[in-house]
Amino acid sequence: MPGSGDPDAAVMLANVPYFEGIDEKTRRAVAKEGKLLSYDAGKMIVGEGGSGVGFYLVIDGKVQVRKGSKVLATLEKGQFFGEMSVIDGAPRSADVVALAPTKCWVLSAWSFSGLVKAHPELAMSMLKELVKRLRATQTVPAS
Repeated sequence: MPGSGDPDAAVMLANVPYFEGIDEKTRRAVAKEGKLLSYDAGKMIVGEGGSGVGFYLVIDGKVQVRKGSKVLATLEKGQFFGEMSVIDGAPRSADVVALAPTKCWVLSAWSFSGLVKAHPELAMSMLKELVKRLRATQTVPAS
């Protein structure tokens, strides 16, 4: 899926926690590897249980993350989903549906793997963010 990239994606990646620790040149290289995809309102972008093979950055529009009938999140321009699947390829844990006409920049797990090999600092940036998120989920027992 290498390909069309998007100049907006390179700018927005600077604000994505997984990519904010890398330099501009590397962000541009990452942005080039992605592909722009468009979705009509009501279109399912990914389905729960489906193969998780991509990272999605919302370039324009609005999506909703759902687990069954429960709404987990509403994401707009600059927000993202699928960040774990580029690493482990595990099945999707929720549905993501376009609420409005939506454009996403998508990075496949295969492209991501090649980028990490060429730019190891990407892996370190992502590891730092994963550890930060893991620490945030740990609770301190009450004394």
